[in-house]
Amino acid sequence: MSKLMPTTPPAASNPMLTAANVAKSYRIGKKTVPVLRGVNLKLNARDFLAIHGASGAGKSTLLHLLGGLDAADSGEICFKGKNFQKWKRTKLSRFRNWEIGFVFQAYHLFPEFSALENVCLPGKISRRPVSTLTQKAAALLEQMGLKDRMNHRPYELSGGEQQRVAIARSLINDPSLLLADEPTGNLDSVAGRQIIDLLETLRGERQIALVLATHDLEMGNRAQQVVHLVDGRLQ
Repeated sequence: MSKLMPTTPPAASNPMLTAANVAKSYRIGKKTVPVLRGVNLKLNARDFLAIHGASGAGKSTLLHLLGGLDAADSGEICFKGKNFQKWKRTKLSRFRNWEIGFVFQAYHLFPEFSALENVCLPGKISRRPVSTLTQKAAALLEQMGLKDRMNHRPYELSGGEQQRVAIARSLINDPSLLLADEPTGNLDSVAGRQIIDLLETLRGERQIALVLATHDLEMGNRAQQVVHLVDGRLQ
């Protein structure tokens, strides 16, 4: 079992996130392809964990399971002691919206919306007051260095700027866990390092846990601990 060293004594006995013997396979035609084979993981509040593995190793699948975007075939995934895989769709959606921030390689910004509107979307889903939400989104974008780009649409932004918008969006509801799936995969090395610097800074400022999935070991080594996903298991 891969276990992080606790950052504070209270977190050691109460891990934020646990995965126990998690398995996941996909059906491709008549063939069943196993992706995860008994993954075990413990993550404490405010920890920074990198999951390293080659393309196709199952990193995205694991992050989707940890964030409740997909369900495991077997095993348990618990957040603050509760197995959220057993929750009904509405409760699970609320959990993702309130507790988990997602950052993806492909940004997933809505092209018809401005940067400010994209950042506001998760807050609108959680029915936060529009005026307060807009002020908060603007403050986040300013923190990302995008004060003068708030009204630009994604196609008017560089890749690094789009990823900063996506990071701001992931933080709008003040999550306690941030899941970043290859966040530097579409960026050059300079922009990629800037994104990792930003994620590290935000984790410290906001006292949140960060899980980074990456095939780039140089990026992964920035974490407190690196685990390697090989043949469907963490090493």
